[in-house]
Amino acid sequence: MSLRRVSANLSRHPWVKSVSLQRVLPHTLRIVIREREEVAWMSDPSSDGCLTIGEGGVVVASDCERSSPLIELLGARLSGNRVGASLVDGTVVELIDRVKGGELASLGVERIDLTDPSSVELKTGSGTRVLLGGTTDVSSRLDSLAALCRSLDIKDYEVIDLRFGGEATLVPR
Repeated sequence: MSLRRVSANLSRHPWVKSVSLQRVLPHTLRIVIREREEVAWMSDPSSDGCLTIGEGGVVVASDCERSSPLIELLGARLSGNRVGASLVDGTVVELIDRVKGGELASLGVERIDLTDPSSVELKTGSGTRVLLGGTTDVSSRLDSLAALCRSLDIKDYEVIDLRFGGEATLVPR
């Protein structure tokens, strides 16, 4: 039995994030699988249903609850519309990862609107809108947003506009 072939076959499953195989002589094969966590959902462009997006931007399920605690993606492009497809833009995957973890997790982002790639918008559970500008420089704007989160209570603001590099416009509630 080829461990490489077994690993490759298991890795093709959309829920599988990583696979570790180890032969334990004389007759044992130890298989350790790490599953992808669900991170977002989006409407299925080919039907009335919705798709569940896992870590790494992979579609892990073709059904979901629209009222789930996952982040809703609007306007994201997929490589296909079936389980196993993935988000086309790696920047979107980074964006989801950053708002789900680390310093930006406290924002409570509920929606990422990518309908217009030149004007990405985040919406938090408290109703704050964060305007990030285009997808080309999202990483540095997320760094700025993280710095703001460390020094301000974001919930006190209706809009945070980071579209203009190096400056933030804050509209209080």
